[in-house]
Amino acid sequence: MSMFRILLGVVLALGQTGAQFAGTWTASYGGETFVRLELQELNGALTGRISLGSMHVDRDGVVDHVLAPANNFTPIFDVAIRDGMLSFARKDGDDTDRFELRRIGDAVELRFLFSSELAEEFARDNIPQPVPIRLTRAAAP
Repeated sequence: MSMFRILLGVVLALGQTGAQFAGTWTASYGGETFVRLELQELNGALTGRISLGSMHVDRDGVVDHVLAPANNFTPIFDVAIRDGMLSFARKDGDDTDRFELRRIGDAVELRFLFSSELAEEFARDNIPQPVPIRLTRAAAP
């Protein structure tokens, strides 16, 4: 095997680590934080927690009002990195919410992954699904 292939394999493997996602990420609107995601890499694995406030989106799915700020954290699980995207889940009562996180330059975009049943309910009730939300890295304390 050539040295080039070995180096390429190492570079690709490093690109799939959690280091690129580790940190505290937030989204705010009108001065109120409505998403706070805290990720840390421990022994090569990502762990963390998320806090989601209550938000309203316009007809295009863009946040246009924060109804309640992000205050309560829940742990995340099913954390996986594939093709440069981080996926994870959290429990919300009896439900499981699923998300995808993608690096976009110095920021990340958080996408809500709705079940087909919930997406159908949104469509039936004429409720727009939120577009991916851009989170920025919070300054270190």
